[in-house]
This record gives sequence, structure tokens and C-alpha cells, in this order.
Amino acid sequence: MTKLAFFLTIIGVLFLILYWIVTPVMGAALTVVSLPFSLVSGILIYQKHKLKKEYDDMVTAFQIEKEDIIKEIQKKEKRRQEQSDIIRGFSKELSVVFNKEQLLRIIVQQFSQITQSSSGESQCFLLVNDPGTEEFTYEIGYNLDRNSLRAMNFSAKDDVIQTVVKSKKISTYVSDIFGGDSNIRYFWKEDRLTYLSQLGSLALIPLVLEDNVWGIIVIFCGEDAAARIKNEEGFILLLVAQAAIALGSAIHRGLASVDRLTQLYNRTFLQKRMLEEIEFCNRQLLPLSLMMIDIDFFKEVNDTYGHQEGDMVLKKISQIITNNVRLTDICARYGGEEFVVVLPGIAEIAGDKFSIAERLRKSVESADFFVGVNKRIRVTVSVGVSVRRAPDDQDLNMENLIKKADELLYKAKKEGRNRVCYSPAEA
Repeated sequence: MTKLAFFLTIIGVLFLILYWIVTPVMGAALTVVSLPFSLVSGILIYQKHKLKKEYDDMVTAFQIEKEDIIKEIQKKEKRRQEQSDIIRGFSKELSVVFNKEQLLRIIVQQFSQITQSSSGESQCFLLVNDPGTEEFTYEIGYNLDRNSLRAMNFSAKDDVIQTVVKSKKISTYVSDIFGGDSNIRYFWKEDRLTYLSQLGSLALIPLVLEDNVWGIIVIFCGEDAAARIKNEEGFILLLVAQAAIALGSAIHRGLASVDRLTQLYNRTFLQKRMLEEIEFCNRQLLPLSLMMIDIDFFKEVNDTYGHQEGDMVLKKISQIITNNVRLTDICARYGGEEFVVVLPGIAEIAGDKFSIAERLRKSVESADFFVGVNKRIRVTVSVGVSVRRAPDDQDLNMENLIKKADELLYKAKKEGRNRVCYSPAEA
């Protein structure tokens, strides 16, 4: 359209010139008559060019904004993937640790690593509440001088600690923590020197067990790291939840006389924890499944290769069980070659492709078991699974649940072993 207007304008100009040459009077008259039209046409063409430029600028701006949004989405997606990888790695590390001290070391080190920044590597330590008191004491640290901390007590009545204990929430103090905030100066006053960090910011993260602040992770970090803790609180809380679950399990194991051979809970502790889980599932109207697991032909392993080799098989089975259940599930050695796993919140059913019992059976069947002089043997397990569904089965107590699982285990043995027998599904 613009080209046509330009072409017509040129033709018009040529005609005017021709008229001026042939008949000057007519040429002057036509010039006077066409001048307003020419001016209007020029103005319209100018406005059109201006609008086109504004449109092009707007399109360019939208394109730049779109690219920025895409980059931001990609950046956030990358960060989410990084966080997901961190959570999986942390969970994997925690799941294979049975020693409480080692567990605490992993927790402190993990929180120190995720709060590294351009300002430097974070300094991190854990304060633990002394049972029956309002005092917190140093338990373990990473990347700092521990000597001055070991002899100190931190009271829950002090402002900084009290804030965390009462709220049970993360507290962050970003930039210049040694400036004017007297609460924060608590951590470095000369008469009770903790650690003279130069990183400038502070974060306190509570570890809550059974609705009480069991411990506080204290992190001296850079300003950008403290800001990241505030902005990514959901991610931090997921790590804290994993740490609290693993820690709670480790503490219970320590109190419960863990089976020394398999490092699983013993029968006494299983019964205590089962009662707690049944009560919890009743309150929350959640199902609960119980797996009774028995090693097939285990007596033949002992008789043929000796009890020492039989113990090796028991230990390997225990590891396979632990690796195939959730961190929150309860695994116990029930006696001899029998194991029990309690699955709170899950209703195991036959034919379910996500069945934990079936996955466990297949994992044992495909695992390599070596006895004697590197001799590979085939080991399988039979599993009976009883299910307690709330609220329909609220009267089904622990003894009956175990009895039903044992009956289903016997059924699995009778039907040929190396199989899982489930409770009948709901009608």
C-alpha cells in the first residue's frame, strides 16, 4: 500500500511539472488545488510510518520480555532440578546411616554446603536441647573453631534462641549481624565468644521432633546465602523434614536395642512403634499394611554352608528390605529368618504395579548372594501382607494384624514359595 501511494505521488508530481511547462497558469492552479491533498497525504504517510515504528518497537520489546521470561523460567526449572537432586542425594545418604553421630555430621555438612556463597564457605554447627532443661549445648560443627563452643550453654530464654523455640520456624538475619542488633551480638560478645565469623549473616533452623525443638542448626553465611534461605524456605523445610525423620528413627533405634546382626529394629521395639502407628492412622483415617517376610529354605543354607554364611544372607536381605521401603516405614527382624515391615498410609493390594511387597520379592530374587568360595546361590522370600483400613478396621489390633500376615505368609509357602499373598481387597 505504501509503495502504491509513493508511486501515485510521483506520477502526480510529474503531471504537475508537465502542466507547468505546457500551460503555466493551469499548472499553478492545479498545484494550488492539489496542495492540501498533498499535505494530508504526507501527514498520513508520516503517521503511518510512526505507528509502524511504534508497533515494531512494541513487538521488539515484547520479544525481549518473552525471552527474559523464558530465561527466568529455565533458570527456575534448573534450580528446581538442582534442589530435587539435592533432596534425593540427601535422602539416600540418610537412609544408609544407622549411627546417630554420623547422621548428625551428614546433616550439618549438608546445610553448610547448600548455603555456600560468593562470600565464602558457610560455618555451621548444631545446638541440641538437654532433656528436661531449657539449655542448648553444642553437639557438632562444620568448618569452624569448636573449642569455644563446647563449653558453652545457650538458654532457650535468650532472645535469639527463644524466637526459634517458640515459633518452630526458620529465623534469618541478613547482613551486618555484628552491627546494631543486640540480639545477634549474643553470638559473639567477648564474655561469651562463639565464633567471630566475617560472613555477615545468620540463619537458625529448628529440628523439630514430636512437636518439640530437639535441636537448632546455626549457620553463619553470606548475605546472598541468607537471602536464599528466606526465598527458598520450602526447599529448606523439605531437607529439615528428612533430617528430622532420619534423626527420629536413629534416636529410636538407639533406645531400642537394634538387632546387632541386621541393624533393623528388634521385636520389642517393633511392637511399641506399631501401636503408635496404628493410633496415628486411626486419627488420620489412613490405611496401614504389614508385611511378614520369611526367607525360603533358609535352614538348607545354614546346614549346607554354615551359620556364618547364613548370617551374611540375613544381613544382605536386611539391606534389600531397607533399600526398597520408604524412610518412614518400620523394618524389624521378627525372629530367626523372619522380618516384619510396617507401611503406614499404604494399602497393599494384589496386582498393584507399585506394590512394595512385590518389588521387594523381585529385588531378593534378582540379587547376587555368594557363599563359601565365591559360590553364587539363589535366595528367595515369601511374603504375607495384611492390611488395616480406616475407619472400617479400627478394631483390628496389632496382634490380629500380625496373625493375619502370618497366615498369608503360610499360604504363600504352601502355594510354592517366592510369592506374595495379600489380604482380600475391599469389596
